[in-house]
Amino acid sequence: MAQTVRVRLVDDLDGSEAQEKVSFTFDGKPREIELSHENAAKFRQLMQPYMEASRPAKADNIATKGAPAPVLTQAQQREEGVAIRAWCEKHHLPVNKLGRIPAMTRKAWEQETRHGDRSLLDQLLAKAGIDPSLPGDKPEPDKVVPIKGRVSVEDHLERLARTVGKLSDPQETRLRAASEGSGTATAKDAADRSSYEALVRRGCMQREAEDTYSITEVGRTWVRLHEPALTA
Repeated sequence: MAQTVRVRLVDDLDGSEAQEKVSFTFDGKPREIELSHENAAKFRQLMQPYMEASRPAKADNIATKGAPAPVLTQAQQREEGVAIRAWCEKHHLPVNKLGRIPAMTRKAWEQETRHGDRSLLDQLLAKAGIDPSLPGDKPEPDKVVPIKGRVSVEDHLERLARTVGKLSDPQETRLRAASEGSGTATAKDAADRSSYEALVRRGCMQREAEDTYSITEVGRTWVRLHEPALTA
């Protein structure tokens, strides 16, 4: 007789049904726990002030050196991908708007954000023809020094903006509104959210929090390049 076996994950905290596995390290000991979405959210909210007050640990001080990397949920993987692409944009490092992030780019992000080591980042910038000495944030125009054989930050942003191509009318309207306003926008309904997520995928905006988005330098450059021509 055939049998069907159903596996039910149980929340390790209160015995309710678990929907995700949370991995973390405490005092050098890797840990994991099955939690419901509600308890996982409470855990992250509890840890938030400690994360904000902490600083990246140096590689020599990490007690878990050599330990396997924690398994991320799909939501965490998406959030990490958004963070890496925003970091690439900050440092003017080319990265695909969609698809898999190169392993070397991910490693450079981990080294720079977690350990303060930007040696691999500098290598990737130099390989892309970008001066590694340029500041991470958008430099003032008079501080951009063109280097023979390399591109300036403004030229690089224009190149990225031109690859965006044509936007739909709703996307363009929302992008221009963000550019002309404070630079941030809130999705008030499903139509807003769909347009902003499409702009995120095309590199023109980035998600700051749930339903909150901000325009990127690529987005601002796109708007500047597509200003309507002045007519007499």
